Amino acid sequence: MLRFMHGWNHPFWGALLLGLLLLVWRKLVSSVSFHQKKLDVTGKAVLVTGCDTGFGHSLALRLFHLGFTVFATCLFPDGEGAQHLRQEAGGNCGMHVFKFDVTQDQDVVDTKEFLLKNLPEKGLWGLVNNAGLAICGKMEWIAFDELKKVIDVNVLGSIRTTLKLLPLIKKSHGHLIFMSSINAFIGLGTGSYALSKIALERCGDILRAELKKFGVKISLIEPGNYCPATNILKVQSVEKYWNTFDEETKASYSKEYLQLFFNRVNETLKNGKPDSKEVIDAIIDALMSQQPKSRYLVATFKEKCRVYAYYYLPASLMDSFLCVKGA
Repeated sequence: MLRFMHGWNHPFWGALLLGLLLLVWRKLVSSVSFHQKKLDVTGKAVLVTGCDTGFGHSLALRLFHLGFTVFATCLFPDGEGAQHLRQEAGGNCGMHVFKFDVTQDQDVVDTKEFLLKNLPEKGLWGLVNNAGLAICGKMEWIAFDELKKVIDVNVLGSIRTTLKLLPLIKKSHGHLIFMSSINAFIGLGTGSYALSKIALERCGDILRAELKKFGVKISLIEPGNYCPATNILKVQSVEKYWNTFDEETKASYSKEYLQLFFNRVNETLKNGKPDSKEVIDAIIDALMSQQPKSRYLVATFKEKCRVYAYYYLPASLMDSFLCVKGA
């Protein structure tokens, strides 16, 4: 018994215990916020980027059924996702579906002009920066142009959109939402994606402090593994990567190594949650609560423990856990 008690002095167990206490605290806070008076959505609008598929698509439909005026932007306005949104709305003027590429300055200008002509009487209440792009693989394996594309969509796209529409959000004392990820803390196998989400975390924190005086609420949504629900990452092919490697990279990594790496990645992708309801619930709470949380960690117990371990364990200890032999 004494030996067991002594084991709790180990940093890992201390972090785990702290993580459990934080989980209990979050549950208590959630139960209190659940009883808060919810928002009257009449005459309020929300713009959601990246509604072709995944979280954005599901969120646009939920917001529409709640009574918001929804501006659902899609990269492919004639695609299957956009057509489905229009069909579900049935011609109701509470759902606007249109093209918006967050990497294009002119699209941001056009979107603001469209909003100003079509906003309901209470203005733009919410902006959900959801549009995202993910590429699998270690940082060394990703072409620089591909990495720039991930940053442009996930980070600069969110900032570009937010800064242009911020005057409308400030006018309504509304809510800003940034779609982060637990990959901001645990980014093995998705280095470029993790880098973009780390940047969004800091962006959200900075804007929260800067905009507090204007009554603007800012929340970061941090989903765990929901790949089957969003299809943001598909099953990876070893040959696809191997054929792009130069001779120096091939000399560093064998084909067997890549196979082991992607076997683990693909297994992780398949084991993710296929239903995005919990994430959509978190976004709705962030939009409708009087006092939304700064962060919504929507993940399994195991994933949450890993995040808390990242925060509280020494880096050298975390490295020993994460750098598994052969991976």
